Amino acid sequence: MKLLVLCIFAMMATLAMSRSWHYVEPKFLNKASGKYRAAMKKGILTGFHRQLDGWLVENGKTVNNKQKKILRFVNIRYMQTHWPSFFKFALDRLKKLGRKPTVHDFFSIGAEIGRRVPIRFSYSVLISKGLLPGWADYMQDLLDTPPGKVKCRT
Repeated sequence: MKLLVLCIFAMMATLAMSRSWHYVEPKFLNKASGKYRAAMKKGILTGFHRQLDGWLVENGKTVNNKQKKILRFVNIRYMQTHWPSFFKFALDRLKKLGRKPTVHDFFSIGAEIGRRVPIRFSYSVLISKGLLPGWADYMQDLLDTPPGKVKCRT
């Protein structure tokens, strides 16, 4: 029950961020090169979209195409909102390797995050309670960008 409440609060933060484009820049993260960040973003979004696809197979009969696109947008926004935490987790995990990280290391950590974050529990709450944001043009722009090029502040 506590996990469900936490997921709902995380999705509320995601939806609150979907109405603005301002991110607070954290001070504790160093900058990794673009290819590492891109690989991690691809892994995270692949995991989130797989969870969404699995949820749509089970519960998606009443979901229309517009809502499906908005849920994909929510996945991207969730990744953008929690990117500093995900990146800090990746850096902590990479310190334990004892060697210089590779692109595959960042991708595998991103895929692990995408699998382990229980985002699928929030989809039914968003749809049943009418919490999905209305469609806007900037959503399509964000959906059209490749996963590695999604802008996140680090």
